[in-house]
Amino acid sequence: MHHPMRHPMRSLCLTAALGAALLSALLAASLLTGCSKQWENPDIKDSAEAKSRFDTDSRACDVIAGEQYPLSKDKQYKVYSQCMNDRGWVIRDGEFRFSTGTPKK
Repeated sequence: MHHPMRHPMRSLCLTAALGAALLSALLAASLLTGCSKQWENPDIKDSAEAKSRFDTDSRACDVIAGEQYPLSKDKQYKVYSQCMNDRGWVIRDGEFRFSTGTPKK
């Protein structure tokens, strides 16, 4: 007779994977909401286009930063900032401005 819970580890792994995915989504949301008002791209004049591009670029940079430094928010923010700078986004004047000194590609 087979027990319905033949693979308890599979269930545990799935739960852990879902938990990790949820945590990643929450971290991404916190980075997105924390940064959305201070970034601007001088090359984009249309505000709707700027918002759309910001959302896309911010998500992509957040994924890159999270993959490089999954446990360090400080290191993630440095990678995120450089990624955003590389895509044309800058911090508005009068606010914190991050620079790594690395050349643009």
